[in-house]
Order: sequence, then C-alpha cells, then structure tokens
Amino acid sequence: MALTIENIRGRVGDLDSHESIPVPRYGQVFGPIGKRLADENDEFWAVSNAVAKFKGEPEHEWLTSDREDNLEITEEVVWTVRGTAAPGSVDMGRRAAVMDTMGIQRQLIFPMMGIVAWIQAHGGNQAVFPPASAEQQEIGKQAIDAYNDWAGKLTRQNKDRMWVVGMIASGLPGMTPELMTQKAQDLIDKGCRAILISSGLPPGGVAPGDTRLDPFYALLAKNNTTLTFHPPSGMGYRASEIWESKVLNPMYAIVTVQHIAEENFIAAMILSGVFDRHPTLRVAVVEAGASWIGPLADRMDDLMGMKPDHSNLSMLPSKFLSRNVRSSIIGDEPVDLYIKQWPHLQDVYCYSSDYPHIEGGQWSLKKSFARVAPLGDEIVEKFFVTNSRLVLPDAA
Repeated sequence: MALTIENIRGRVGDLDSHESIPVPRYGQVFGPIGKRLADENDEFWAVSNAVAKFKGEPEHEWLTSDREDNLEITEEVVWTVRGTAAPGSVDMGRRAAVMDTMGIQRQLIFPMMGIVAWIQAHGGNQAVFPPASAEQQEIGKQAIDAYNDWAGKLTRQNKDRMWVVGMIASGLPGMTPELMTQKAQDLIDKGCRAILISSGLPPGGVAPGDTRLDPFYALLAKNNTTLTFHPPSGMGYRASEIWESKVLNPMYAIVTVQHIAEENFIAAMILSGVFDRHPTLRVAVVEAGASWIGPLADRMDDLMGMKPDHSNLSMLPSKFLSRNVRSSIIGDEPVDLYIKQWPHLQDVYCYSSDYPHIEGGQWSLKKSFARVAPLGDEIVEKFFVTNSRLVLPDAA
C-alpha cells in the first residue's frame, strides 16, 4: 500500500525552521544586549525591511513589526502565514502545537536574532547589509552569547521536539580549535544539541580537516551533537571586497555563495579523513539547497578513481556523504530529480519547511510529497522521516 501524507504525519523531521521574534522584543527576550542590538542598528533594519519587501513579504510580517503571537493555529494558517505574523514564531511556547498541526515530530530551529548578531559580529555584509562599527561588532559578539543562553534553555525544555541551534563564531580573529572545543562544551552544557559554525572562514584559523580540530569533532560525536551550517555561516568565503561590491545586484552575493562555502568545507572534511577519524560525527547542511550534493560526490569519487594510491580513506567519498551528512531542500526544489540521478545518495536528502520564512513557500509538505511519492514508499519514508534522524536523533 502506497504511503500517504497521513501515514507520515507526526513522524516528519524538519531540518530548517526559525524563531522570528520581532526586533522590538529583543530586550524583553534576550536581555540588555538584545535591546542594544535592536536599538543601535537602524541602518541594518532599514536594509532588512528592503530585502523583505523585495522577497514579497507584507509589511506586517517583517522582523521589525511588533505583534502578538495570537493567530489561531490551524492547518491553513501554519502553511500560508509567514514572518512574525505566523503562530509560534514569536511565542515559542506555541511552536510544539504548530508542529503538531504541520505533522512534524522534531525540528532544527535556527535563529533570526542570532543571525543578526552573527552578521554584526563579522563586520556586516557589504553586499547586502551595512558595515558594522567596532562597537556594533562587539555588541554582535555579546548578542550571540545571549542568544545561546536562550537556545540552550529552550532546547532543554523541549528536548524531544525542538533543537534550537547554538552558535560558535568560529572564524573570528582570536578563535582557536581549543577555544572552539571549550565553547562547544559550554553550549552542550547549556542544553544545545546542534551547533552552527562558520563555513566561509577557516574554523579556529585552521583547515576543516586539520587534526587540531579533532577534539572539537570528537566532542560533538560523543554527545550526539549535530554540526550545522546555515546562512549566514558562509560569510567571508569571498574575501575580496570587490566581490562584495554594492555595484552588483545584492542578490548576486546570496545566490553565488548559497552553497559554495559549505561544499568546500564538506569536501575538505571528507578528503582529509575527518569522518574516518570520527565515524559518528553528524553534519547538517541547511538552506544551501541540495543541487550540489550529487556533483560533489561524483567529483570526489572520480578523484579517488584517478589517484587511488593517494587516498587513505576507508571508502569512497560518496559513502561518507551518505553516512555522515544530511542536506535540506529549499522550497519546491526538484529533489526527485536528484534522487533519480544519484540513487546512491538517497540517504542525504531531507525535508525542510523553513517555517515561518517566506522562502519555504506555502504548503511545502504537500508539494514535496507530490515530488517524492512517485519514487516509492521507501524513498518517501527516508526523505521525510528516516534520513533526518541522523541529525535529529532521539533525546537521551
């Protein structure tokens, strides 16, 4: 009997969702440093609203629009309303009920406040957002810490359902592999079960496959803590200011760096033997699309075929991808075509809603199901349920 949406309802793993707490509430939720982040970045918020308008978001759904989280939680509402207007985007106490209505068992929840703090801590994003002053950069660093406290607390309270991702600004000056390990332990102690690091800047000032990072990777593996990448983790990948010029359409920077930094990082990990040394390490690449997975696997496998004597890997690179890495799709991405072309990578691809962001589209579960269902029950089960369990395992 063919699986239906009802058969998977309540079992779906969602690799991408967000908090969308309005900027005017940052002080209330994240404390004094959250208020400073909100109050001292007027130019940033103006650009943020311009980007939201470009994407077609109604003004009342913008991040700067304060509102009560009081819309009724119905199937129609959770699959169509976006931004700060969506239920469970402001009051995270309502998120579990939203997930129940969507049919989702467990979610990775990425920040919005933390994303703003990350961009500020890294000096701003010249292609889209204004440069950050030294003072704003320091506020950004402190705001990441405040967000992490909140993320750990919320995850502890909802460890079977909601994994709120902690953040380590691993590419900032002064960061070392040893400090990354300390910060990861602190996040784990706070309650975080997933940690985001930079994909665009060298982690702790070293290459992703450097053995100095082994204690960091080992700590995550030991604690079943997922290593994640999600925009804007790719910031800094193109170091030249010319590439970040505002003369270009700002969307150019977003499109071209959407997965390249992550692809580079994952390839370095695999070909440097990270997953041989840490076979239980779990990695989720989120909101970078999945079109790059197959071509990367082909290139790496071809490389090993050309120079087999130069490889110390225990198996083909594509097998490490299948065993250790999961990638979310974006919106109505043609994942069915990817699976048909690269069936040996069918374990990598995972559903995501991007709730409550407009990029996730409306009725994404139905649309994804329509794409995947013709491939058969086994693929449906993997894509919506089984694959995500690698990076969203049952709570200890």
